[in-house]
Formats: sequence, structure tokens, C-alpha cells
Amino acid sequence: MKLIEKKIDDWIKSYVTISRNTIVDENLIKNDLINYFLKITIPKVFESYAIILHSFWINNKTKKEKVNFNIDDNDDEKDFERMSWADFFKIYNHEFEIENCLEIKEKISSENGQFNNELYPGEGLCDNEHLISLKNQIIEIYGDENIYGYYTFLSTVNWKSDKLYFGKISEIEELLNNEELRLTPSLIYSENKNWILNSDYDLPFSFIGGEKKLIEKLVKENHNEIFEIQYK
Repeated sequence: MKLIEKKIDDWIKSYVTISRNTIVDENLIKNDLINYFLKITIPKVFESYAIILHSFWINNKTKKEKVNFNIDDNDDEKDFERMSWADFFKIYNHEFEIENCLEIKEKISSENGQFNNELYPGEGLCDNEHLISLKNQIIEIYGDENIYGYYTFLSTVNWKSDKLYFGKISEIEELLNNEELRLTPSLIYSENKNWILNSDYDLPFSFIGGEKKLIEKLVKENHNEIFEIQYK
């Protein structure tokens, strides 16, 4: 994909990060946190929506100890394996339900702290596996369509300016291997506005909006990791 000199499209501009969107609904914050974050990251212009839960990571090769853990100090990152939220919740004897999973995640963290063999879901860091799944489903439904990959400056290595890339969906992995980019794209969306994915750098999950047939295929292909949700 090529870096281009173009401003992000106006229809999505205010949804780039949760800090830019001024929509605040106190009832949603208290009663439906997932829908609150959905409404400030994706416009209500699509047929269907889903939440993509970024993975937990567990290292089963090391002794579990409670520490003030910092990923930058970890020398065994290669030994960590992806784990779904549902499986992580089981470790702490909590049932997983998509409706309250954000609250349960915070409850586990506050009650237990973080252990040396755990990495919590990355904020603004959608799993490569989920993005590759998205690529495959897009190509199957729409063909190798043109897409934009947008990075806020905080998602780049030098933190100097936003970046916008343009190319084919089949080229998406070029962004994942670009050494100038720190996280996954803040936004990925089709030139034809068929769908959009938002990975806000403050959130450990992403949202996607698109046609129902796309959302259903992503949910089916990513069991216990991508969930269809209703836009309220």
C-alpha cells in the first residue's frame, strides 16, 4: 500500500478517536458500555455491526507470579500464545457474556492484578489474525477492492503526523510489517464505503460496520472473538 497526501474522508473524520467525538450518553455508559463505545467510533450508516475483542496473551512456559508487569521488560514474548476473553475469564472463574465482558475484564484486573505470564489485550492493536480474516472475507464478497488504511500520529513510531495509505485489501499485511507504524491501522475502510473497521488507540477492542453478510462471515470464522452487536 502507498502513503498518500489526502485528508481522511469527512464522513468518518469525527469518529477517528473517542477523544474527537463529543457524543456522551450517560445512560449508555452505565447500562450498555459496548454500545456507548460503538456509537462514538462507528457512524450509524451500516446494515450490521460487530465488536472484535483483541486477544489476551498467556505464557504457559513460565511460573505464574504477581509482579508490576511491563511488556517492555519481557524477554520471552515469543512464548506467549493468544487466548480469547472467554478462556481468560475461566481462569478467574467468571462466565463470559458479551453484554458485560468489559465490566468483567475490569473486575478481574482490579481484584487480581496482573501476573508476569499475562499480557492484556493491546489498545489500538487489532490481532493480525483478525485482520487477515477480514481480508479473506472481503475478497470473497467484494473482490480485491481498494481500501484506505489510516493511522493517527499516536499509532506511528515517530508520533509526528497522521498517515493515510491507499491500496488493495490484499496488500493489508504490508501495513502490519511496516517498521514506521507502531500499531495496527486506526481505521481501515473501503473506497466504496462498504465497511469500516475502527481500532481506537485507547480501546482493547475494535468495531466494524458493514453489510450483514460480511459481519456474519466474520463472526462465524472467529468464534468467541468477534461478536455481532446491535446499534442502539
